[in-house]
Amino acid sequence: MGFLDRFKGAKSWYNEGVKMTREMRYYEALDCFDKAVKKDPEFDLAWNSRGLILEKFEKYEEALESFDKALGIDPEFVLAWINRGIVLGKLGKYHEAIKQFDKALELHSDHVMALSNKGIAYKHLKKFENSHECFDKALEIDPTYSPALKGLKSLKDENGR
Repeated sequence: MGFLDRFKGAKSWYNEGVKMTREMRYYEALDCFDKAVKKDPEFDLAWNSRGLILEKFEKYEEALESFDKALGIDPEFVLAWINRGIVLGKLGKYHEAIKQFDKALELHSDHVMALSNKGIAYKHLKKFENSHECFDKALEIDPTYSPALKGLKSLKDENGR
């Protein structure tokens, strides 16, 4: 840490973390987000970004804790609900994941990322009809949304529909 680093504020550390993330320098990004939340424990964006990096390291429980911190600060933080659901899905907790996506959709009913991830969770539960509905709805909103297109294709490939 350089001499001037101790004078950086939370936003500076957060911005540095975003830059490190874009450069795929994830360990450095995590360090920056850690410093941001240490400077400002109420910085919901930094908590969410910290969770995303922890997810990359497959530290799912720690990632969930970071998303929970973000949601404790802003219970209407749609992306934190979605990210929480994605991590729960990676833990195989698909029913819980769907609840997170539903919460995100309560807040933003046409969020294609929430719909698409909900479709993926339903697919893992072998609830193909529900999965298909989610992908279709996402594609009605954004016909070019790649994750929904891929999800629908994999669903059709798997079921021959």
